[in-house]
Amino acid sequence: MNYTFFMLPLSIVDKAEHASDGDGNFVNFKGTKIYRLRVIGTIAAMEINEESGSGYIILDDTFSTILVHFQRPMFGLFKEVNKGTIVEVLGTIDVYNESTTLELNNIKKTSLERYAYNQLESIKNEAELSK
Repeated sequence: MNYTFFMLPLSIVDKAEHASDGDGNFVNFKGTKIYRLRVIGTIAAMEINEESGSGYIILDDTFSTILVHFQRPMFGLFKEVNKGTIVEVLGTIDVYNESTTLELNNIKKTSLERYAYNQLESIKNEAELSK
């Protein structure tokens, strides 16, 4: 089953083992395969390379950070965001240099209130998954 997790801290991704199957890359946390992840955090770093047609951001959700990479068709989504912007990211689990990363599916600016709500729900959801 293809799971997308909402409001889950990146520390879950840090603790989980990564693997792949016929559905794609995933992280396995306590028997749950997570293929996609929606995370709210702050852009800690950002680079768009027009020459290579690729880019990345480092997303910080206060629990941990993750590399989110993307290709040229996604460049337009970055017109209104920069370092320090609070964003909501939807990404597919990927592996790069033996580290779990996200391949960007969508990104949008969000509010500080949504960020705070996400942090509280993330803690609650992590506690539920840790049982």
